[in-house]
Amino acid sequence: MSVRRIRSAVVALLAVTAGVVAANTAAAHTLPPRAAKKWEVKMVTQDGKQLFEPKDITISAGDTISWLAVSGSHNVGFWPDSVPKGAVELLRKAMPDTIAPLLGVRKPTKGDTYVIAFTGMPKGVYKYYCKPHLNKMMVGTVTIK
Repeated sequence: MSVRRIRSAVVALLAVTAGVVAANTAAAHTLPPRAAKKWEVKMVTQDGKQLFEPKDITISAGDTISWLAVSGSHNVGFWPDSVPKGAVELLRKAMPDTIAPLLGVRKPTKGDTYVIAFTGMPKGVYKYYCKPHLNKMMVGTVTIK
């Protein structure tokens, strides 16, 4: 067998091996899509204070947050200039039962929830508040990573 034929055979074998390794490596690094998670933020009036628990939450795009009325009468509102670029219209469409743009209805009864699915929302920080208790600094952030 000539050196040229041996060299051609080795090159062909290396090409096939590289293709198999590349295919196996790609398959090994392909992860199934992450299932959307559901999160809960409590809206609380306690000892003269009104607050969101947790105040700041980090989620992934597609996750859902339920704001749960634990005590007091609260709502959820977002400042249009304090959400990522391109998020205002998507957020407006995702918010049920609004009383003004980006402002949800009050949830006065223990156990009431206000739910927003952050499907298709841009990554970034979304600053929000409770309008009846804004003067008491009832504010929070949702960060989509």
